[in-house]
Amino acid sequence: MSKAKWIWLTPLLLAAYVVAYVSWIPPHAKLVQAYPVNATHFTAYVNNTAVYITQAGLSFHGSSAEAQAVMQYLYSQCRYIAVDVHNVLKTARGALWIADVYCSRDGSMWLWLRWLPLRFTAYSGQVEFINATNTTAVTPAGTFTSYIPAGWYLDPSTKAVFKIPEANLTLLAHVASLSEQLKALKAELEGAKADAGLLIARLEAQLTALEAQRRALEEALRQRESEVTALQANLRAAQAENDRLRSQLAQLKAENDHLKTQLASMNQTLAGLNAQLTSLKTQLAVQPSGGEEGIDPLMYVLFAALAGVIAAFVIYKKKMAEE
Repeated sequence: MSKAKWIWLTPLLLAAYVVAYVSWIPPHAKLVQAYPVNATHFTAYVNNTAVYITQAGLSFHGSSAEAQAVMQYLYSQCRYIAVDVHNVLKTARGALWIADVYCSRDGSMWLWLRWLPLRFTAYSGQVEFINATNTTAVTPAGTFTSYIPAGWYLDPSTKAVFKIPEANLTLLAHVASLSEQLKALKAELEGAKADAGLLIARLEAQLTALEAQRRALEEALRQRESEVTALQANLRAAQAENDRLRSQLAQLKAENDHLKTQLASMNQTLAGLNAQLTSLKTQLAVQPSGGEEGIDPLMYVLFAALAGVIAAFVIYKKKMAEE
């Protein structure tokens, strides 16, 4: 809850907050080991001297049966005894302490014996009541709300000990209310810490999962980079092979063009030789048949040239077949 909300709720909390106090002993009271003697007196030994203690302003006027009932109540109630001595009198039987006497069964709350008239009608004594709106007093003599007996009290929430009517009940109620608000804030803070712990655990789990995904992606990226590197190397090798083949093809084309040129020249030569051969054949045909003249040596030259042209032509065809 935000600070603004707490400020807005504070007046409502103070108006609705019912303070519960428990009856207590004054801070200056002394614990003594004493025992009830009768309805109004206790006895104790102090420095090896018998001391009698009586509640100031209290008297008993009951029957023996009422006295017996009171004694049973005091025995059960007064396991622990504290006194606030007002006066000490010397008597023939010992010292008499006029005091405010407080009894407790277990130390959780205390009974001021001045309140005994609230439990037994056989007692007489003045018990002052105080108007205390929204205040509850829990005492061994009973529980009282908004109209409580004067005396000493303890605020369980703040552990403050105070006397009513002298204490400022409004201020005490405000302090008690703030104390309860503080407890609520502490509880809310603990809850927020627990929620924050759960949130941190969830975030850490998500972070771990994201880190694992990051590592997996990095590994996949490394594998992809390796594949790309291998493909690039293959591509470069293919490009080099392609360049080599292009160069070889250009060389073969140049050789082919050269051979074509040679073939054209040979074809021209062959055509010339064929023309000469035809002319010679014609000349031979018109020569006299009975002559003794031998064969013209030029014929042998023509035959040799023709054979060379034919051989060159065969070699060219063979190369073209190999390509």
